[in-house]
Amino acid sequence: MRKFTAILFGVMMILFLLTDSVPAKQPIVYVATLSTSYAHIGMAMPLSALFYRAAATIDTNWHYSGRPNNRIYQMDFHLPSRMIVLATHTGVHRSFDAGKSWKVVSDWRMTEVNWSLIDQQNPDIIYASSPYGFYKTSDRGQQWQKFCQGLESIESQFVSSIVIDAANPRRLLISTEDGIYFSEDQGASWTRSNLSVRHVRVIVQHPRHHQIFAAGTENDGLYFSTDGGRFWDKRDAGVKHNTMYTIAFDPNSPDTVYAGGFQTGVYKSIDGGRKWSKSFQGLDDLDIHSLAVTPGNSDLIYAGTMGNGVFVSTDAGKTWRYAGIKDGYVSAIKMIEE
Repeated sequence: MRKFTAILFGVMMILFLLTDSVPAKQPIVYVATLSTSYAHIGMAMPLSALFYRAAATIDTNWHYSGRPNNRIYQMDFHLPSRMIVLATHTGVHRSFDAGKSWKVVSDWRMTEVNWSLIDQQNPDIIYASSPYGFYKTSDRGQQWQKFCQGLESIESQFVSSIVIDAANPRRLLISTEDGIYFSEDQGASWTRSNLSVRHVRVIVQHPRHHQIFAAGTENDGLYFSTDGGRFWDKRDAGVKHNTMYTIAFDPNSPDTVYAGGFQTGVYKSIDGGRKWSKSFQGLDDLDIHSLAVTPGNSDLIYAGTMGNGVFVSTDAGKTWRYAGIKDGYVSAIKMIEE
């Protein structure tokens, strides 16, 4: 019996050491641009593209992933199928090999697509938005339908961002020029929330507390909802700017949230958005259109500017420094745990 126990203990120790020696996977940070100063052979215009690198890499070097010379507004990923979708000024572009090759999968109606989103539970379903409405495909882009029931005005059909409710994938929320709308049937019909202000630029969901949403507006500051997006309250005490284009919850700290916008720099709240403070020492450009907090590391934050590339903070937003993408107009940053 003692011999068996000793052997079992030895096997457990070996397994522990083997497991402990396997390095943890590092999050990858992806950056989408409208344009940069990178030259592209055969093209007179600057290279706009998708770039990536390990989030923890502290230098100015990036890998190129495509899609050249298409203004990229937003991106989404489905890791099991290696699928990436990009929202661009020429429609929805899709890759099935993690960015090695690409195909335009939207039709002639869908130009200037500003948001694309994959249903993670059913990747056949992809949503896309534009200044002309809300679109959906159920076959990975072969056919698209426009859904605007309940979006009666031109302003409500100008959709700037989409969220799939993490608590219920049939439930969607969108930001529009007429405020925030939600759908309970995957976009087939829409209902307006109680938010009275218009010109909403972005809406995001808390990564852990799914009933909490935050929204950034043009000229009206920041709003939060704690009931799934039906009712909204203004939360921007301490913010001296009114136009906000990007909001990022810290996935590691439930009450920490960052925001940025037109000539705002970065603002930070540690109490769920009730009070805010400036957080942009070292930023050479205060026009912030994208933010991302690294999963597993609240100190490491990325910010995208309009014209001066990417900046990184390694101290939870206290200070920032340049991190590459020269002269980049950075429209979106996304963290991927591969």
